[in-house]
Amino acid sequence: MKNLIIILLASVVLFACEEPFVLDSDQADPKIVIEGLVTNQPGYQSVKISRSADFYSSGATPRVTDAVVTVSDDLGNVYTFVHNPNAVEDSAGIYIPQTPFVGSVGRTYTLRVQADGELYEAEDELFAVTTMDSLSYKINTEEEEDPEIEGRFYEALMFTKEPQDETNYYLFKFYRNDSLTFDSDTDIYVGDDKFLAGNINGIGTPIFYSLEDVARVEMYSISRFGYVFYSDLNTLINNDGGMFGPIPATPRTNLSNGALGFFQVSAVDVGEITIEE
Repeated sequence: MKNLIIILLASVVLFACEEPFVLDSDQADPKIVIEGLVTNQPGYQSVKISRSADFYSSGATPRVTDAVVTVSDDLGNVYTFVHNPNAVEDSAGIYIPQTPFVGSVGRTYTLRVQADGELYEAEDELFAVTTMDSLSYKINTEEEEDPEIEGRFYEALMFTKEPQDETNYYLFKFYRNDSLTFDSDTDIYVGDDKFLAGNINGIGTPIFYSLEDVARVEMYSISRFGYVFYSDLNTLINNDGGMFGPIPATPRTNLSNGALGFFQVSAVDVGEITIEE
């Protein structure tokens, strides 16, 4: 009898779902998207500004080229950013410092963007990053036995010590011959103290290399707010849309006034090694 009741209830649910669903084609107004970065290394400082596109659009998102952009620190220094000063064709919407500068560990930085008559602000602190002692590599036997790998079966290994007497968060970027590379296009590589533990004795990178490839690892310190943003973003873009998955939500950000994106302030450490016989 209980099984019969369950079957009847399931039938009611299925028939109830037969009502056609009409997709609302009305789109929300475009939002400003700001991707800002300040680090303790020269050449990294930039702010990219664009507008969100509607669901049915394709191609590059619209870029904002007439914004007023500044970054200031808690000592009163103010840095003006200018739009694409070298007129690089694929750098529309990207602003770089008029006078080059680098961030300092312990300082707090504030981004201000005036665009479309609105003011957007964000603040983030620059934390120290642990130093990678070295990089090494080894053959990953599982990859080596895969006939579709085409020679890319060398795994880069990181060695470092992570201070356990404080809370730290990290973002990792992996390069193959100067090209930013992912195991999957939607991967975001973030970690914290629990993930890294105290001694990193040969933790493997998620991508693989061939002989003569140059393996490069960039390790960024990020604030807890940065860790939350990237974790939210990872959940959003890797959501399979299943009925048990989380409800899609805009990643939490440090930007004000409804802007999307994030203003990241980081110290950076870089390791590089060439894969050889």
